[in-house]
Amino acid sequence: MFAACGSDNPTVITPQPPRGIVVLDGFIQPGLTFLGDTGTATTKLALAPATEFDAGGFTLERDTVLAVSSRGAGDLLYIADVRTSTFRRIQLPTRSNPSRARLFRGSNGQTLIAAALRDSSAIALVSVVGSGTPTITRIGNAGLCPTDMFVYDNATWVVDANSNCRSNYAVQGDVRLIRIPNTGSTRDTIVMTGMRGSGASAIVLGDVAFISAGGDASFASFPYTLLNSGSIAKVDLRNRRVQSTRGMPSGSYGASTKLGLDGFLYVSLYENLSAFAGRIVKVRTDDLSFVSNGTSGFLELRTAAGDAVNCGSGQADALGRVHCLVNGTGSATSLVVFTPGFVETRRVSAGQGGVDLAIR
Repeated sequence: MFAACGSDNPTVITPQPPRGIVVLDGFIQPGLTFLGDTGTATTKLALAPATEFDAGGFTLERDTVLAVSSRGAGDLLYIADVRTSTFRRIQLPTRSNPSRARLFRGSNGQTLIAAALRDSSAIALVSVVGSGTPTITRIGNAGLCPTDMFVYDNATWVVDANSNCRSNYAVQGDVRLIRIPNTGSTRDTIVMTGMRGSGASAIVLGDVAFISAGGDASFASFPYTLLNSGSIAKVDLRNRRVQSTRGMPSGSYGASTKLGLDGFLYVSLYENLSAFAGRIVKVRTDDLSFVSNGTSGFLELRTAAGDAVNCGSGQADALGRVHCLVNGTGSATSLVVFTPGFVETRRVSAGQGGVDLAIR
C-alpha cells in the first residue's frame, strides 16, 4: 500500500493477480509454456531442438523473454515475444559461452540487449532494429567469467563469477562486481567476500543490487563434496560497498534468486548434494533475514496429503502466492501454487523438462 503525504486523497494500489505465467522447458522439447492464472489451458512455443538448446534459465523483461544457449549448444540468443508467441534466434560470437541476457534499452523499434560472454571475458551488446540484421559490439576486460550485467548511473556493472568457465568452471576466488563507466577508463571492483560459485547473478532495486552465487562443490566423485554453500550480498551501488551478506542454509547448494512480485526475494536451491531435493528460501530485502514456516530456513511446501514438494524454481506473485515447478515421471512438469499460508491450492500441467519460471 502506498499513500500520499497527509490525509487528503490517499492512493491505494491493490495487488493484482498475474497476467500469466511463463515456464521455460529446458530439455527434451525446449521452448516456452504459457499459462493463465486460472484454468488448465497452456500454449507452447517451441524454440529449438534439444541439440542446440541448453538454457537453465531466462529473463522476462516486460513482454519479452531472453534466453541463451552455451558454447556446447551453438552460442545462441533467443528473443521471444510473449504477446505474439513468436521468437527470433541470433548468433552470438562463436565459442563465447553466453550465460545470461538482459534488455538494456528498447524504444522506437530499436532494441539493445546485453549478453554475458563467459569464455570471452566480455559483454556483447546486440543492437536490433525491427527485423533487420543485428549488430554486435563488445565491452572487453569484463572479469574472468562474466555471468550477469546491468546498467546503473551511466555505467555497465558486471557480475564476475571469478571462475575458470573456459574449461572446468573451477572457482578461482570470490565473486566480484565490476563497474565499467560509459566514459573514461577508471573501473571499480567490489569484492563479494566469501561468496563463491561459477554461477552468479544480480537483481537491482533502485540504488541497491542483490548479488547471489550458488556456492562451490567438487563433483569429481560420489559422495560429492560441498566446499561452500550459496549466498546473497546486498550492495549499495551509490556508495559502492557491500552492506550485508547472508549464507544459504548449511549443507545446501545453489542460489538462483528471483524478486517476487510481493517484494521478497525467492531463492531456489538444493537442500543437499545427496538427494538433490529442490527447496525455496524466502528472504527479506531489508536485512536478508529468512521468512520460514518451519525451523530449517526453507519454506515447508507440502501437498494436501503432507508430502514435501520438490520445487525446482519458485517465485511469488503480488498476492503472496508461491508458484513453483515440479518435474515428475518422464520430466513431466507441473506448476504448483501455494497460498500465502503455504497450502497447495493449484496444480496444473506445464510442459516437459521445466527449468525456470517467471510471473507476468
